[in-house]
Amino acid sequence: MPDAKSWYGKSFFPRIWMMLCNLWLIVAVGALVMNFVVWLMIIIKNTRIFQDELGTYLGNDKALYGGSPESGYVDNTNIPKHLGGVVFAAVLAIAMMIFILIALAADVFIKTEVAVKFLSAFFTDGLYTTETDLLKIEFFFLIANAFLKLFIVVVTGSESYIGLETVGAPEIDTPLFCLYAVMILLGSIPITVIAEIFIISDKRRPAANKKYTGA
Repeated sequence: MPDAKSWYGKSFFPRIWMMLCNLWLIVAVGALVMNFVVWLMIIIKNTRIFQDELGTYLGNDKALYGGSPESGYVDNTNIPKHLGGVVFAAVLAIAMMIFILIALAADVFIKTEVAVKFLSAFFTDGLYTTETDLLKIEFFFLIANAFLKLFIVVVTGSESYIGLETVGAPEIDTPLFCLYAVMILLGSIPITVIAEIFIISDKRRPAANKKYTGA
């Protein structure tokens, strides 16, 4: 049983560690997917509530803006009450979903060619040096992706508590889901950077040293 014996010796713990690092990428992807769902919830609820309130909403915040009913935000949404406000809110939500997909692709680009093509489509393929050798990577870009995730955390956290009141589904606590999504993503950032550094370092090792990692 050569396969079983190959687990013994110096390769045992490196193999286990690399398996954990690769499994962690699933958690990292899941954290980004949760935030993607948050923005879907925001844009759907914003649009629905804006349509329901359009032309009838006076607002409970008008006193803060000189008493003008045209100032402030549409109640229970992130939409400013000015010309183009609904367009601005929709563009913000779509842009954040694109940023999340870019961060996701940057996490898994070493695993799939689809992620590489997606990064190239948005001109964010600075994560690798050539299309033929994805292993020539600067670790600086892993840190850059971590800062992109921090940006996602800040914007999502600041926007996700407005306009997400549950209607007709009391069993779903949408603000709490948003809080979990943001906090899970925030906590996953440093661990994901560490895991990716080990994964990429393992990929860059000469073939002669592969027996120590089992890759």
